[in-house]
Order: sequence, then C-alpha cells, then structure tokens
Amino acid sequence: MFPNRYRCPAMGKYQRGFLIPLSIFILVVMGILALVVARTSEQSNRSFTQELLSVQAFYAAETGAQRAMQVLFFPDATNRAAVDARCVSLNQTYNLSGIDGLNLCSAQVNCQCTYADASNCAPSDSANYSETTTRQPSFYTVTSQGRCGADTFLAERRIQAGAYLEQE
Repeated sequence: MFPNRYRCPAMGKYQRGFLIPLSIFILVVMGILALVVARTSEQSNRSFTQELLSVQAFYAAETGAQRAMQVLFFPDATNRAAVDARCVSLNQTYNLSGIDGLNLCSAQVNCQCTYADASNCAPSDSANYSETTTRQPSFYTVTSQGRCGADTFLAERRIQAGAYLEQE
C-alpha cells in the first residue's frame, strides 16, 4: 500500500528521503550552537558584573581609608596623645549607598597604633607623651575593607594605609 521508495517523475529515479535526517541533524547542531552562545553570553555578563563590583569595592575601601585618616588627623594633628586615642578607638562602618557609583557598598575601618619599638600605643599613659621620655613616633595602620553587592554578586577588597606622627 505504501511503497518504501518514491519515484520522482521528473528525474526518473527512486529516492529514499535523505533530506529529513539531514534537516534534523542541522536543527540539532544549530540548537546546540545556540545553547553554547547563550551560555557564553551569560558567563560574560556575570564576569563583567563581578569585575565592576570588584572595582567598586576597591573604591569603597579607599574611601573608608581616607575618611579614617581625616578622623585621625583633623581637627588637631599636633596633639599626639589625642591622635593615638582616636586611632585606638577607631572601629567604624561607613554606609556608602548615598554616593554615586558606590550603591550597595560599605567600608569597615579600623586602626592600629604602635610606637617605634613595636609596642602598642597607650594613650591613657601620660608618661608616654611627656617631655622627659624618649620621643618615639606613633605609627598608624588603617585597614579598610570595602564590600559591594549582595547575595550571588558580592565583592570585597581590603587596603591598608599607613602614617606616622612624631612628638614635637
């Protein structure tokens, strides 16, 4: 009733329908190619987003370090005991969401104060700042950790800034 072959009247030859498997093969290959291109595009977008957040986290950390230096040395940078006390008590988190380019960013800042002999600063001990003691400079290490993003897309960068102050 249904013959296995079809005879083409124009050519006079029998054909077996090889175009159907060929078209299925082409569709499968094109589908796989489309999936590979879509996946590559998605990974590229994620990589770009992560790189952008990493740069923003660096700038958030830098902003936090600059604010910490301002807290340390202003309004009075001539009183070493006061600067040492501000450093010892400095442990702040700045929310930077109100700054253009740093939305969803924050910076956590702390400071470590040491003397030239590597001992920790003791601002409550007035003997460290008297005229009769050996005048050692105070060294300040401000550590700022910037964090941007949320959930899946999160970047953190940490920077350190150093300064010192000699007793006059």
